[in-house]
Amino acid sequence: MQRLELHKSGLAWCEAPEPRIEGPDQAIVRPLAVARCDLDLPIIQRKTLFRPPFAIGHEFVGEVVETSEDLAHEWPSGTRVAVSFQISCGHCASCKRGLSKTCDQQDPISDFGMPPGAHQFGGALSDLVLVPHAKQMMLSLPPDLDLAGVASLSDNIAESRKLAGRFLDRENLETVLIVGGVAASIGLYTALLVHQTSKAKVTYLDTDRSRVDMADRLGIAAEHVSKFPKSAGRFDLVCDCSAQEEGWQMALRSIAPGGDFTSASIFWNNKQSIPFLELYNLGAQIHLGRVDSIESMRKLLPFILDGKFTPEKIVTSRVPYKDALEAWQEPALKLVIEQ
Repeated sequence: MQRLELHKSGLAWCEAPEPRIEGPDQAIVRPLAVARCDLDLPIIQRKTLFRPPFAIGHEFVGEVVETSEDLAHEWPSGTRVAVSFQISCGHCASCKRGLSKTCDQQDPISDFGMPPGAHQFGGALSDLVLVPHAKQMMLSLPPDLDLAGVASLSDNIAESRKLAGRFLDRENLETVLIVGGVAASIGLYTALLVHQTSKAKVTYLDTDRSRVDMADRLGIAAEHVSKFPKSAGRFDLVCDCSAQEEGWQMALRSIAPGGDFTSASIFWNNKQSIPFLELYNLGAQIHLGRVDSIESMRKLLPFILDGKFTPEKIVTSRVPYKDALEAWQEPALKLVIEQ
């Protein structure tokens, strides 16, 4: 079969062995819609710590081609599914605690489409993908759902719950600031989730005019700035998606007393600074960590199916599978490759 891989020389379609069912609780899935994560462009531009070669793509939905015998009744061939990008077993202590991103049965950071997990599990821009713990990692989708709109469900859409969704039932949550930036689609998914599913007043702030304009079109209060100020005010919840030092510092200095700070930014070091004394005096709470993929998928999918949350509005580019190599390298806020 064919799959898209990143090599030192760049992206290339390569031959790979077709996956086979090797035991119980497994499924082979044909990707039908593969979204480019906000991290994927930095990956191929060599701005991360990931080093080629490896298969790419990790946000995807598709259709079941084959399953192990124990799953044939629940997921017959042709069933459409969303697949977690994080490999997890579902029954270890970490998975039972809702921490499947640190599954005890897997090596650290076992994901599709990113090393080291990609060396074993491959990537989503492939003809076929083996899902090793299908009962844990797959969610069934209705046949009439727009797959491109939920192609990012496992990661960038799931991030919106990590950043804001888990706080939205708090009675004292009145104001939310979303700081846009390198995690471009995550910021807009998060702003849209808050806007559509809560009574909190959400403000989207960004240095990129096109993203501010999109937020405006979605009915979200948005502010364009030429550069991040020292502070944007005081907010009960601040969600940083800038992945920039100036945005990070501004976001931290915009937390209200007793407020919460979350971040989708990745800084590839152990030296990221915080205004410690200011936050100490405020009593702010800082929440950092990788997304909980399958747990967030389960929480968010009902809102999407009910029409309360419409992430498909963030998709800006749909490209056929045959053009994936070229499109994957071109700028686009939220690119989806479709079969």
